[in-house]
Amino acid sequence: MRVLHVTPTFVPAYRYGGPIETVLRLCQSLQAAGAEVAVATTAADGRKDLDVPLQRWVDVEGLQVQYFPRSLPIEYAPSRALWNFLGEHASDYDLVHITSTFSFPSLVAGMAARSAGVPYVVSPHGSLQRWSLHQKRWKKVPYWIALERAHLMGAAGIHATAELEAAEIGDAIPHPDIFIVPNGLEPVAVPDVPRHPRRIVFLGRIHPKKGFDVLIPALSRVTQALPEVETLVAGPDDDGEWRRVEALLDRARPRPNVRYLGPVYGDKRFELLASAAAFVLPSHSENFGMTVVEAMACRTPVVVSRNCPWRSVEERGAGAWVASSRSFPIARSRREWARQAPSSRHPSHGRGSADRCWPSTTALSHVEAIAHVPRLSLAKLSLDPPKRRVR
Repeated sequence: MRVLHVTPTFVPAYRYGGPIETVLRLCQSLQAAGAEVAVATTAADGRKDLDVPLQRWVDVEGLQVQYFPRSLPIEYAPSRALWNFLGEHASDYDLVHITSTFSFPSLVAGMAARSAGVPYVVSPHGSLQRWSLHQKRWKKVPYWIALERAHLMGAAGIHATAELEAAEIGDAIPHPDIFIVPNGLEPVAVPDVPRHPRRIVFLGRIHPKKGFDVLIPALSRVTQALPEVETLVAGPDDDGEWRRVEALLDRARPRPNVRYLGPVYGDKRFELLASAAAFVLPSHSENFGMTVVEAMACRTPVVVSRNCPWRSVEERGAGAWVASSRSFPIARSRREWARQAPSSRHPSHGRGSADRCWPSTTALSHVEAIAHVPRLSLAKLSLDPPKRRVR
């Protein structure tokens, strides 16, 4: 089976957050399962472009990847070169897997696949959820009517990563085949680092949807009860959002002890998560939230908003699943914090919770997505069919 994955951005453009790593690992897993996988993307990296070879196949962590120049350095990532490539080569593949919506690469990938008679799957990664659709509605609504709705309805399937995302996609578009396959996580060796009993960590893009407007007041209340608590914030700054976070900090009384580390990648992110007494994710919207899985894999308790699909965190004793509001609770007293926060290098709190909540490997997840597409057969892959598909 030959699969072409089309995505507006790809490794090493980590500024775009979790989907960059997720798409990389999914493609690697599918390739390990026996498929022939190629990636077509742009060189987009914010307002600049990646320093990568253009319009030729290059090896990126074992995958064949072709980067194309943008015609304009904007978020929409228009690329005439990518459009030409897809028009010429979409028919070479058995499946086109598209990441993202409301982007030029995803739109023309669907057009090329339909023209070639090749089925395509769309993974929106949260872009069809209610919060995201309400952002910049002035340009999304006409685009939706003119182009995006037909593009999505032409897909063989729309891939959601959790029930919450699937429900909100269904509210947005009456597609008959919205299916759920969670992201996976490769086994993580818990870093051997000291656990700081008064450290909170946020790890992710600095973006309005991440809920800093509810996090900062919550941290202020923590500071009032526990002045020694420090919060470390790590992640790429999305369009100067950190300046707005600093304004929130300046207005907070008392002012929380918050330190911004900038982007943290690779093993350093797991060391940071493993060093914390708690990980927080107060997002207004998340289709999945890979950092929740990563924190649990590091045996770190998590406090996550109910706008994220993580009811199982609370059900399985790995942390708290709480309302995302101005009263977002992190810890309400010294006694609760002492009970909640692990203090050892290898805490038992949450042990194994990542494995219990979601699959620990990505191969089966991606194979299930491929098997779901009409006209394709798992006989072409080296793994057995999935035992159960959640719809």
